[in-house]
Amino acid sequence: MKNNLLYIWILVLVVGYSSCEDFLDKPPLQSTSENFVNDPENAILAVNAIYDWVGMSEGSSPDYVWMSHHWEFMFGDMCSDDAEKGSEAGDFISLRMMENWNLTPNEGLVTSFWLKGYVGIARCNYVLDNVPNATIEESLKSRIMGEAYFLRGWYYWYLLRFFGGTPIFTKSVVPSDFGNTPKASIHEMFLQINSDFEEGIKRLPKRSEYPLTEMGRVTKGAAQAFAARVMMYQIGVDAEVTKTWDDVYALTKDLIQSGEYSLAPNFAVIYEREGENNSESIWELQMLEGSVENNSEKVGENFTTFQMKRKDLGWGFNNPTSDLFAAFDFENTNDPRLTCTVYGETFNDGILYGKKLSYDRNQQGTNYLNRKATLPEVPKLSKSSDFNIRMIRYADVLLMHAEAAFHTNKEGEARQYVNMIRNRARNSTYCKGYVEGQGDKYALPGGVNLPDITASGNALLDAIWKERRLELAMEGLRSWDLIRQKRYIEVVNKVKYIDRKPENNPMDPKEELFPEFKANCESHSIIGRDGNLIPVLPIPLTEVQAWGVEQNKNY
Repeated sequence: MKNNLLYIWILVLVVGYSSCEDFLDKPPLQSTSENFVNDPENAILAVNAIYDWVGMSEGSSPDYVWMSHHWEFMFGDMCSDDAEKGSEAGDFISLRMMENWNLTPNEGLVTSFWLKGYVGIARCNYVLDNVPNATIEESLKSRIMGEAYFLRGWYYWYLLRFFGGTPIFTKSVVPSDFGNTPKASIHEMFLQINSDFEEGIKRLPKRSEYPLTEMGRVTKGAAQAFAARVMMYQIGVDAEVTKTWDDVYALTKDLIQSGEYSLAPNFAVIYEREGENNSESIWELQMLEGSVENNSEKVGENFTTFQMKRKDLGWGFNNPTSDLFAAFDFENTNDPRLTCTVYGETFNDGILYGKKLSYDRNQQGTNYLNRKATLPEVPKLSKSSDFNIRMIRYADVLLMHAEAAFHTNKEGEARQYVNMIRNRARNSTYCKGYVEGQGDKYALPGGVNLPDITASGNALLDAIWKERRLELAMEGLRSWDLIRQKRYIEVVNKVKYIDRKPENNPMDPKEELFPEFKANCESHSIIGRDGNLIPVLPIPLTEVQAWGVEQNKNY
């Protein structure tokens, strides 16, 4: 459809609220007036509308295109060695196609990913076009612009991970742009994202400088954390990269020394309601229980329902693999983090929040479900739960710093920071409700065997990478971690095909074989730094036909 990109030149400020708490809880409002943002409250409404789209998960776009679910974990977890599509085999078939790298350009799923990015960018550009000249107080103006810059960088980062290079707009689109905007290279995308995050860092307040009523807004710390994350990935994939590990090291060091964040004492609390907005949370989408299922009016999320056990709790998608389960080596380590990452019939007797549940393996892709996205009860509305979505946390910053220290010849410091993560893990409890009949209690583990990492050289880097996998499992990061490490195709093909052949005695014989994964993925990859293959999804057919956007490889 011609207007998928074209509509973004039309200002539509739908100030609904699906991703932030009461500071965004404003009635819908529309305006095309150039002086709209001269009113401070209106200027805030305009930036609030950008947040609205970050948490948008399913519903109608501003031009009434229905958007299916389009979570980051669909790429970051399901397309990796950590997870499978899950649910019933016949439900959401396009996710199975995505796992196998054979999505077609006319699938609604790719259109949903595309629209998510460009609706958000359009809202950012409206703010950045108009707020600089607004007659509002300068400190408020600066903060609002900082939010818009950061969020635009985030949306371009979202698009980059799914599609590689896409058209870049830094101003509100006008009709003359139609058909005259080329697809950017990956390097150009990274330059834009870096620039936007840098502008955010300059303008955004620290977390401690916001009142509690503004919880959920992005901060300087969020901009620094995402800037470091993106640089880390850029170093692994961008053939023209000028950023270095020194840049990542400097950003993470400054964030660590800010004193704004600290590890939560107990890992098990992080993904419970009482763990929302804890000392470790750098950016967290704020949710409220709603009375409407879909955007733009809804105020909650279906992040949890989408992933909880099918039928009696949710829809059962995004199932952890037996390979991820085995990576924790629970029999030998007794790593408490595993209890907070998976649950299922073959683990801990199927107990969840103190109750022994029944399971139907035909409604799961693996023996496990995602404990980090599970509630003790079914939401009143399946698509409007009040469970906050964690976007980035301090543990990730410490692990990025450890990796940057390694690459800048500071192995002692690298061990220090990765061992901070290990130390927190070995002093944590099991997940809430691990023991039957004790649904509200955190049981103490016995005999946790997670000694400090003492390795050096490549063994130390491998240990940091493994700690990232265990600590951040099922948080949507694994696929791009493997891609930047130049290991994606090899590792995922081994887990999802080679290790699952019957003759290789797989841990879970029912996990699906993906014999076409490697060939499909290679055929749909672009070449990055040092020959690194970067798999990308197809550009929606509507954008190729109407805008003349160059299609991605072999679609």
